[in-house]
Amino acid sequence: MAEIRGEKIDFSRKDIVPLHELPSAQAEDPIIVHCPPHSTRTWRFCKSIVLFAVLIMVAIGSAVFAIEGGIVDGTLTSRAQSALNNAIGPRYVSNVGSAAIRFDSDFRLAIEARDVDIVERATGQHLSRAGALRMAVDPLALLGGRISINSISAQSIRLETAQLPEGDPIALAKVRVDAVPQLLEQTFQRLDEARGLIERTGTASIRLAGIEIVLPAAPGRKPTVVKVNDLELARNATGEIGIDGTVSINDREAKLTAASKTVDGVTAALSARLSGLEVTPFLLQRTEDGQPREGLESSVDFDMSAERSRGDAQNPAMTATLTNSPGNFYFDGIQQTFSGATINVAYDFAKNSIEIMNSEASFGPTVVPFTGAVIDLSRLNEGDKRFGFGLDLLVRGGRAIGASQGEKPADFDLKATGRYLSADRQLEFDEMTVASPLGHMAAALKVRFGKQSPEISFGGQIPQMQVTGVKQLWPFWMARKPRDWVMANMFGGNVTNGTIAVFIPAGRMKGPGIPMELDANELQIGFGVTDTRLNLPGEVPPLRDLAGKFSLKGQEMIVDVSKAASYAPSGRVVTVESGRFAIPSTYAKPLMADLTLKISGQADAITELANFKPMNALKGTSFKPEDFSGNTKADIHARFGLITDHNPPKPAWNAQIRLDGVNLATQMEGHKIGALTGLLAVDNQSAKLSANGTVDDIPAEFAVTEPVDQNSGVKRERVIKATLNNAQRDKLVPGLSDMVDGQIVAELTRIDDKHQAVTLDLSRAELTVPWIGWSKGSGIGAKAQFEVSNDAGKQTTLSGFQLTGESFGVRGDVQLADGALTTASFSHVQLSPADNYSLSVKRSKGAYEISIGGNAVDMRPIITMMRANNGSAAAGSNEGSSTSLRAQVDRVVGFNDEQLSNVALNFSSRGSNIVRADLSAITGSGQALVSQMSRGDTISVTSGDAGAVARFADLYDNMSAGLLNLKLKARGTDWVGSLDIRNFQLRNEERLQSLVSTPVGEDGQSLNSAVKKDIDVSSARFQRGFAALVYRNGALSVANGVVRGEQIGATFQGKLRDADGNMEMTGTFMPAYGLNRLFGELPLIGAILGNGRDRGLLGITFKLEGAFDKPRLTINPLSLIAPGVFRQIFEFQ
Repeated sequence: MAEIRGEKIDFSRKDIVPLHELPSAQAEDPIIVHCPPHSTRTWRFCKSIVLFAVLIMVAIGSAVFAIEGGIVDGTLTSRAQSALNNAIGPRYVSNVGSAAIRFDSDFRLAIEARDVDIVERATGQHLSRAGALRMAVDPLALLGGRISINSISAQSIRLETAQLPEGDPIALAKVRVDAVPQLLEQTFQRLDEARGLIERTGTASIRLAGIEIVLPAAPGRKPTVVKVNDLELARNATGEIGIDGTVSINDREAKLTAASKTVDGVTAALSARLSGLEVTPFLLQRTEDGQPREGLESSVDFDMSAERSRGDAQNPAMTATLTNSPGNFYFDGIQQTFSGATINVAYDFAKNSIEIMNSEASFGPTVVPFTGAVIDLSRLNEGDKRFGFGLDLLVRGGRAIGASQGEKPADFDLKATGRYLSADRQLEFDEMTVASPLGHMAAALKVRFGKQSPEISFGGQIPQMQVTGVKQLWPFWMARKPRDWVMANMFGGNVTNGTIAVFIPAGRMKGPGIPMELDANELQIGFGVTDTRLNLPGEVPPLRDLAGKFSLKGQEMIVDVSKAASYAPSGRVVTVESGRFAIPSTYAKPLMADLTLKISGQADAITELANFKPMNALKGTSFKPEDFSGNTKADIHARFGLITDHNPPKPAWNAQIRLDGVNLATQMEGHKIGALTGLLAVDNQSAKLSANGTVDDIPAEFAVTEPVDQNSGVKRERVIKATLNNAQRDKLVPGLSDMVDGQIVAELTRIDDKHQAVTLDLSRAELTVPWIGWSKGSGIGAKAQFEVSNDAGKQTTLSGFQLTGESFGVRGDVQLADGALTTASFSHVQLSPADNYSLSVKRSKGAYEISIGGNAVDMRPIITMMRANNGSAAAGSNEGSSTSLRAQVDRVVGFNDEQLSNVALNFSSRGSNIVRADLSAITGSGQALVSQMSRGDTISVTSGDAGAVARFADLYDNMSAGLLNLKLKARGTDWVGSLDIRNFQLRNEERLQSLVSTPVGEDGQSLNSAVKKDIDVSSARFQRGFAALVYRNGALSVANGVVRGEQIGATFQGKLRDADGNMEMTGTFMPAYGLNRLFGELPLIGAILGNGRDRGLLGITFKLEGAFDKPRLTINPLSLIAPGVFRQIFEFQ
């Protein structure tokens, strides 16, 4: 109420002071003058006039007093509220806080209503609130009977549009472009009417301020507020109307100016400018958490001008320019930089069409200059009666830069011709053509609008286009994740036979917070690629010169590779024969990809490729790519996450690498590995090799497992299987040459860095235990198992040694040094069915210490060994080496079912010299067997059962009983001594029977016939047998040999066994030895007829020669008839 005068002041009677009480009347001698009135007619007329004027003034004063005093405010308020309720209808009720009528500062009558509130009856929701509505009326014009509104103003008005009743939608289906001229003329007419009303009412200005219009918002969201900050409509002196002021949307101001031009009393032109209008609240949708989803974030400047048709003087015209300021464009939450746009539109009154003049829109570095037109369908085709518009859009000289930096921009032209069917609410572009130096594309688009989100159908074909062109022209919102992948990973080359098919059903776009996910029937993009580069995840080198096919169907994206090559930083090349890169679900989080490659190349190249992240095939190993050479092929499968922010699981991958003659430059535990042909399977956890190859040039089979990740928990394994000859065996498994001879099948299994298990198939090898004289021939099944460990030096341990075979086995531990035996400890030895003993061997400085203990020992192999080595104590012993053998055995088994019990042996030798040979045992008949060595060179052997000892040693099996005394004295390497056996018996000796029964001479007379009786030699008893023994150079000779029996006797001499195992013995056999030898006791005659001591009158000379085991017997027939000394003439020499 600043324009209304101040408050009224009232004076009471107490405030009136009589004149005589005033200070000026307080004189000592006051003069009081009485002037009586002069009454005349003029005076009376004047007095009447003054009285009338006073009455008028009193009336006016009373009216002013009533107005200024607010006497009529209450009545005015009730009348205003009643009139407002009648105007707004029954749904709403109004409340007027107060109404007042006052005079403003220009003495105009001002009517004002305050705190006007309109509320919905049912809900109590406020529709609008008005702080103050004011209107200034000219009181003089009102007294004259007319209304002259000088000004109108409104302040602090708030309108809640959400409470307004829904109205009928605008009938857009019948909107026509050729109705624009009529609409423009009607607009000018309404302006003329408004201007005339303003002139008639004398309104000079209308001012609006603080008017807020609150637009509906989603639950929980802040509503959009459109506010008129200060807007004034004013009429100038020439009668032209102008608007000037500011408006704001969500507190962001925009300036509005408008002006009309009047010619000859009518509005001839109109112009308007709205600058800085924030359109984000209207054009941008947000998610529930307030993040931008779809739309434009920007502000606009709008300029419009229109000219009215005035016959020949002026043709109608209407133009508009919309200028968008830079901002951001969003689709499905994806941000695209919007650099601004300028759209120039003009109406062509001759063609009745809306023409889009030279306009331009920029999205970051992408620039789209375009023109176009909109016209009614009926004007394009008079026969087409459908409501709608023909659309024409032309882009000329556009430049698209949608890919990453470094890509060549795509200069392009685009032409699109279509229509919008108003009744069907359907947009159609039947012809869309993109032409670019990079390639061409033809497409069609159809959009059907309805109550739900629109149905969109798009199809396109790309006969040929460079990959760069596809990347630059691919809209950022179409198939976003596949597009992002193509942008980041495909470079160069060409696209051929490309097809695009997109179908979005109505209602599929659910709005903010609900992603649009199309299935395989709704999204299909496919094209072939040639000579392109494809980046692979992690640090894997890209695939170059790639030829293949790209396919996107719904959520699944696949790139099939028909050929490519990968070039490592080192220059190594891998050829890709085929492959596939696939994203099974482009909608999923985390975004995962599958990679399959079939590659070939040199081993170092493929190894280098497999060592890049995320595979890291050589991680945790000491190998480098250059350690491998040869040809390889590989099948690689990998699954990994593409976006780190999604926190994907660790990559999972595996590679099946086929090796063809691959060599390792680095030795493995001192062995050279080469010529590998087979399969190497590598994954996240381990690398597994199954191949044939060579170890130190020895053919072998490999089964190796190595952990790739230190945390994988995979146990390191290595199994090498090879068939070895002697030389190959010594390279791979040294230290077995003393025991193994021939081909073996070896299997080596890694236990840890210092231990490996060895399994040997010894079936085709000869196996020998040299310390005990046991051997196994080739063809007899046998298997050895043990663990080999090597320390930092040259010490090798064979622990857990087990030898198993048919009826034999050994179990224990062996230690080697420099490939030679140092110790061997066998807890169980069974080299024959009768064996059950333990054996330990220690070797120190060439000397062997052997200890045997247990239940039973089969001595037959040892006896055979000694016989084969001509009685040497240690076959094959080096000159100067020594052997010590101690044995304590319950039972010793020999030949011919003979056994010795309680055997105690202490034997030692140095080189070929026996140093000690002490033995004590009991034969099967209970007789003792004792051997002692005295003075260091004499061996004495005594036994009460010489036959058992002979049978035990397989020396002679036809003897029984007998007291044995054997003495041998060492002379260097020779032995000299005597053998004396008493009271023994020979049974079933065939050679004795041959001597007495073999016919000799011309008359064929045998020794039996000569003595006129059958000499029984099937069981011959002897009182004594004696011979002098000499062992020299591996040959055993006897001299002065004689056997004396009751019925027969014999003398003999010669070589019992030479170094080659042959016998050459001669002698004389004498029957009836007891009577026959008496002739030798006679003086002189005995010397002649008896042929000396232990000789007889009758006898036959014989010769044994040939193999020791089966010698040939030869008899001299003349010796039978030559008595005594004369028989020596016929003895064998």
